[in-house]
Amino acid sequence: MKWMIITFIIFLSQSAQAACYVDYKAKQGNPLKLHYGIMKLDSGECVTGYVQDKVALRLLPHGWTLLNVLTVSRKLPNSQQKENAGENFLRY
Repeated sequence: MKWMIITFIIFLSQSAQAACYVDYKAKQGNPLKLHYGIMKLDSGECVTGYVQDKVALRLLPHGWTLLNVLTVSRKLPNSQQKENAGENFLRY
C-alpha cells in the first residue's frame, strides 16, 4: 500500500511541474500582419480561462494582439507544429 501512495505522490509532483504548450494566432495593425505561434507556459498557468489572458499579455508588449487560442496541450509540439510556427515557436 505504501508503494502505491509514494508512486501517486511522485506522479502528482511530476505532472504539477510539467509545462503546457499553447497554439495561438495573433495580428499586428497597420499594415496587417498575422502569425501563428506556440508558446510555453508553466503548469500553474495552464488553467482554462487564464491561458488566453496570459498569452495576450505576453504578446502585447511586442505589438501583437491575440486573435485566438487554438489548442492547449501538455504534450510537446510535433515537428510539423514546430515547422508551422517557424520563428514564433517558443518566441514569446
